Amino acid sequence: MILDLKGNTVTTVHKICISNYKKDKFLTTMPSLQWTDNFSLACCFENEQEAFEFSENENVQKIIGDELELYIWTDTRQSIYEDI
Repeated sequence: MILDLKGNTVTTVHKICISNYKKDKFLTTMPSLQWTDNFSLACCFENEQEAFEFSENENVQKIIGDELELYIWTDTRQSIYEDI
């Protein structure tokens, strides 16, 4: 999602990212694999299979730890399992 200076959505990208359950942290690989509160740095995936494969990686599981992860759409920030 790209915002203008007033915070209005200019364009949307319908991809999937991995957030924590509260949707305030997002998995990123910049500058290293970690949680970030900067949504612009979130790893994005074209489909849920790509997101699942990424999250099942052993190194990613170490970062996720006991945190409940949630797969969300980047344009709406709703769970990919919620009805829109």
